[in-house]
Amino acid sequence: MLKKVVSLVATLGVGVSIFGSNVSLAETYTDNKVYSSQYKTALKKYQEKEEVQLANKVKQLELGQIKSQKKTLTKSVKQLSDEEFIRFIHNFVTENPENTKQMKNKLNSIGVELTKNNQKSINMTAIKDPAKIPLKVYSSKRVGQNFWYLITTWNSREIENNPASLDVVSLEWNPAYGKFYAASVPNDGITTKRDGSKRDKGLYLFNVNDSKILFDSYASVQVTKKKTGNLGFGSKYTHTYSVTTKTGTGQAGINIDTTGPSGGYSYSVTKQTNTERFYIFDEDFVYLK
Repeated sequence: MLKKVVSLVATLGVGVSIFGSNVSLAETYTDNKVYSSQYKTALKKYQEKEEVQLANKVKQLELGQIKSQKKTLTKSVKQLSDEEFIRFIHNFVTENPENTKQMKNKLNSIGVELTKNNQKSINMTAIKDPAKIPLKVYSSKRVGQNFWYLITTWNSREIENNPASLDVVSLEWNPAYGKFYAASVPNDGITTKRDGSKRDKGLYLFNVNDSKILFDSYASVQVTKKKTGNLGFGSKYTHTYSVTTKTGTGQAGINIDTTGPSGGYSYSVTKQTNTERFYIFDEDFVYLK
């Protein structure tokens, strides 16, 4: 059943799974009809979102076509709320076969800056298979705004059937260059804000409930410029899973590290009984003018 579910998700090309659903994985596996119904309903609702449709349109159009519709597309992007804009960028970048230069050229044409590397995520501790949760960070900024969106995205390619505590994902940045402005998560409740107490030190933590399937696999922190220069930023995703048949979704314990790789603070998850974990890290930088 797991292979069938993963295959269906991959075929539909969304990257991640049921959005805004309270259906547990156990119910999903034992009743494929329930899964199909919930998934189709959620997918239809998700694809009706204006920002998702806009992202797909920009992704599919050729650069010349985008330039011919520049005025309309620029206005549409400008009118998006912060939450809608982050979802727009997430859907534009996710499963996009174009290289970074092509993506940048398209977005630049409609008043959006994008910084995104082509490097692979670093598997910091490969306990299980980190390749199943590819992690990427990138930054974006709309023309006329005085802050940058630092975004982390993880597209699960395998459904977790032995969840332990909630997964943890961070956004980390150099606080000497970037000042915290706001943090944003999708409104489906699967990714939630966990701890912003170290935001002045360049660290913000989020919970991820990997016992459910979702579309919106991202989190964002917005920062303003403290000084001109390269703002280093990154994200660490900690996946926890049970090594027994018992599962749960309590919070993982964390330790704060005052020497993070991006110039600010970082964190680690404490070891728990009958659970394992692995870390994935990705980093980039954006030049603040």
